[in-house]
Amino acid sequence: MNELETGVRAAFAAGGPLARAHGDLRSREGQLDMAGAVARAIEAGDRLAVEAGTGVGKTFAYLVPVLLSGRRALLSTATQALQDQLFARDIPAVARALGLPVRAALLKGRSSYVCLHRLEQALHGPAAVGPRDPAIAAGLAQVLRWATQSRSGDLAELEALDERSPLRPLVTSTRDNCLGASCPRHDDCHVNRARGEALQADWVVINHHLFFADQLLQESGVATLLPRADVVVFDEAHVLNDTGIPFLGRSVGAGQLRELARDLASQGPRWARGQRPWAHLALGIEQATRAIASLPRQTASGGARSRWPGAAPEGVDAAAWAHASAGLAQALLAVQEALLATAQAAAELERLQNRVQALRVVWAGMAPAMAAPSQPDAVRWMEWGERHHWRVVCAPPDSSALFQALLKDGPSDGRSWIFSSATLGSDDTLGWFTRGLGLDVLPGLRTLRVPSPFDHVAQAALYVPDDLPEPGDAAHTPALADAVARWASRLGGRTLVLTTTLRAAARMADHLEGLVAQGRCAPLRVLAQGRGSRRALLARFRGATEATVLVASASFWEGVDLAGDVLQLLVIDKLPFAPPDDPLMAARAQRMEAAGMSAFNEVHLPEAAMALKQGAGRLIRSETDRGVLVIGDRRLLTRSYGNRLLAVLPDMRRLVDEADMAAALDALVLTRPSTTGCPPT
Repeated sequence: MNELETGVRAAFAAGGPLARAHGDLRSREGQLDMAGAVARAIEAGDRLAVEAGTGVGKTFAYLVPVLLSGRRALLSTATQALQDQLFARDIPAVARALGLPVRAALLKGRSSYVCLHRLEQALHGPAAVGPRDPAIAAGLAQVLRWATQSRSGDLAELEALDERSPLRPLVTSTRDNCLGASCPRHDDCHVNRARGEALQADWVVINHHLFFADQLLQESGVATLLPRADVVVFDEAHVLNDTGIPFLGRSVGAGQLRELARDLASQGPRWARGQRPWAHLALGIEQATRAIASLPRQTASGGARSRWPGAAPEGVDAAAWAHASAGLAQALLAVQEALLATAQAAAELERLQNRVQALRVVWAGMAPAMAAPSQPDAVRWMEWGERHHWRVVCAPPDSSALFQALLKDGPSDGRSWIFSSATLGSDDTLGWFTRGLGLDVLPGLRTLRVPSPFDHVAQAALYVPDDLPEPGDAAHTPALADAVARWASRLGGRTLVLTTTLRAAARMADHLEGLVAQGRCAPLRVLAQGRGSRRALLARFRGATEATVLVASASFWEGVDLAGDVLQLLVIDKLPFAPPDDPLMAARAQRMEAAGMSAFNEVHLPEAAMALKQGAGRLIRSETDRGVLVIGDRRLLTRSYGNRLLAVLPDMRRLVDEADMAAALDALVLTRPSTTGCPPT
């Protein structure tokens, strides 16, 4: 045992500094095992992938050895909310407990910080929005009042300003529209200040999006920080592969184009008023963008991605696509010609001209009718979203190329790489995770699986109804909704329904509301994804004083922490197999088949297993939680692969029929400290 590992064990010991500082900290063997493995990896300069089940306490398990090592560290996590938690709560707690202060800095992407110049232009510039939209003007004034007092300029301090707010693009900058050193507010720039602090810090907390963006663009300093870090930690590492894919390719999206149109309408009149029809040119971009979003399309699976093997995205008429894509190309050309004639008037117009040129190059290389992507291993697809959102992407099927390049030197460079998550694989090699990042072919990788300390047999039960229609049957969702209404009525709400598609979530919510309106179940409040932000829905669910059911999909399968009695019934509608026509899954499957392996066993089944494991992990979040997990898919009982999927879940007692289910729900109500909603019937 090396000196660092000895120090780690002392820190976690009963009566040690962590126990003294946190009276409620429980000794967990798995946490100590993980912390010891991290300590050994740091000392040896190894790569370590750790799957730590819910409740292990993985954050302290990597922070403590990194702090005791005295090494410089780059800590990356999945979301900005987790960044904030790590920086503001976890790191200070560990530093105080061990009596070892550390200079930590928080660094986010530039879109997370207010741009004082763009804020002032939106309020008082030539294209100020006030006269056109008083509500927006009032919001901008509120942002200005906050910005004059904020030291960090981090928009996360403004809780009302979520990612979907129309104010966001008006008060933030992008790599494309930032004026750099020529900006009149350069000396007060919050982005520059945050980067400067990061360069001086011992630890820098970033997120995965920023990591990938900067490795490729080397734009905001992370690529400069990485060579100086002795330890690199990726928390919530299970999302690394999918997060990195768009950054490793090329893309053009409606968001970029609408932002270009806004900046054109603002900056053109300011610096070259009357020289070109700026409003008309901006409108041309808007109309061309909307024309693509409005293309009629057939969706075979309801997925957000459309494959693009030939002349047009799947489900879109080739002639209509050719016309719409040519319209966008023409609109971009007209803008570029106008900017070329006026770019010398101001740095802002020159930046706009560069943006348009870059967009034209990417669009010309991706959108025209061509048989396949120009990159041999690339996958091309179309993403369709809400509010006329779309994006064209051409990218590799995984992120292995980047990580193989970063880790090619191996332990000889002395840097340690730690990958941690509650969901990395279903075997001891963590093959699902390591294959996606190409780590499985690199020497020196160590893996560790640490089970959850929770007693799931005592705390949770699993019910797989055998009388529901087949998952592909149109009657499946209504039948499951009937059962959910019955169960939630008996329990008094406290129910989360996770669906595999947004369409299924909407159908489930509508059917539940219909049952309530018809008086066919107890009164239930139904919250549904799409009827508010994720944060707002979760806050309403946590604070519910009446029987409530939350129905959601997509991002709610992970990162949702509803500990205590708030959530006691978790329903997963179907096994989360990816749509068969998903372009990334199809490319990965094709690669496996070319290697002589089974695409179903090596791609589709492991992906479904990890998604199921993530979703099921929403139920038991503490030692005192109690609940029932329902998986409304009889294939778990009837198909040969059912046991493989059940094996990735924690051991739980099994409920065999509706009588067992009713008894389990009644027991939850009767043992609840305080009840809300309907009593057992």
